[in-house]
Amino acid sequence: MKKSTFILLSCISLCSVELSASVYKGHGLFKNMCLECHGKALEFVINKNTKQWNDLLKDNASALVLIHLKAPEAQKSLEYFKGERFPKHIIHYKDFFSEYASDTGNVPACD
Repeated sequence: MKKSTFILLSCISLCSVELSASVYKGHGLFKNMCLECHGKALEFVINKNTKQWNDLLKDNASALVLIHLKAPEAQKSLEYFKGERFPKHIIHYKDFFSEYASDTGNVPACD
């Protein structure tokens, strides 16, 4: 009984760390890939609510990619959006944007 309880609690603990790590990874990705054009991550994220971010990031973030494809000032980011890395990063961006969207009331300790 003690062993199965320990295993269950360990699994729950690992899952919660993994879920929260995605928010931090999304923040890190934003700082590395988007900061130059969009400025501070948290000032950028609060410009939209959770539904707006979810809409931009659904279908492999096709709406977000389209915005960048149409913007002349985003030309240097096209390689990233068309590459193999961006589709793998979408889930992290989604977690980060959803965590700190304007309607969540969440305020991080630092940016």
